[in-house]
This record gives sequence, C-alpha cells and structure tokens, in this order.
Amino acid sequence: RHDALYVVGALDEAMELRGMRYHPIDIETSVIRAHKSVTECAVFTWTNLLVVVVELDGSEQEALDLVPLVTNVVLEEHYLVVGVVVVVDIGVIPINSRGEKQRMHLRDGFLADQLDPIYVAYNM
Repeated sequence: RHDALYVVGALDEAMELRGMRYHPIDIETSVIRAHKSVTECAVFTWTNLLVVVVELDGSEQEALDLVPLVTNVVLEEHYLVVGVVVVVDIGVIPINSRGEKQRMHLRDGFLADQLDPIYVAYNM
C-alpha cells in the first residue's frame, strides 16, 4: 500500500478541541483566504474555547462584518465553533525573527488585555 498521511506543522503547536487535534495553520489559512482585508491571523485555545485573532487592513465597519464571516468559515471548513473573535490592527500578532507566529505570547497579551483590539466578539 502507498497510503500516507502527511502532517504539516509542528506537533507541539497542535490544539486539542472536542477530542480532535487541529493544527493552527489550517484554521488561520482558511480565515486569511476568507476576506481581502485580513492580512494575518493567529489562533489559540483559552480554556476550552477557540480564539481567533485577525489583523485587519480596513475600516471599523469591516471589523464588525468579519465576526460572522470568521465564525462561518471556521465552522464550515473545520467543524469548530469559534469562542472569541478578536480584530486587531496590522502588526499586533507577534512574529519572531524566523517569521513564526508567537501564539503563546499573543495568548498572554489577550489574557492580560494588552492587545488594544478594534473589536472583540465573545460567542459563549
């Protein structure tokens, strides 16, 4: 047999939600593709909730429009319910010198209320 499974992404970055393992890059790519004004995206878990942080190059009205769009894209493509959508300005998602997203630093900033978001939507 020549069947194979390829896992792209670091296993230590994998998130477990509802007993399934998800790789952040898959969800982030779906969100970035969903709207032309989304420049970057990062996801992480907070307790048992999926948090999606979206960098927006657009107006405040677009920020409001992004929430249902992000929620629907993640639900339709990954069968996950988004717990929190955070819309931020460009450059808020921390990137290290190798160009990798620093999701845990972002999570810490979110929990410490240091992201200065344009808009936050809680879907609890």
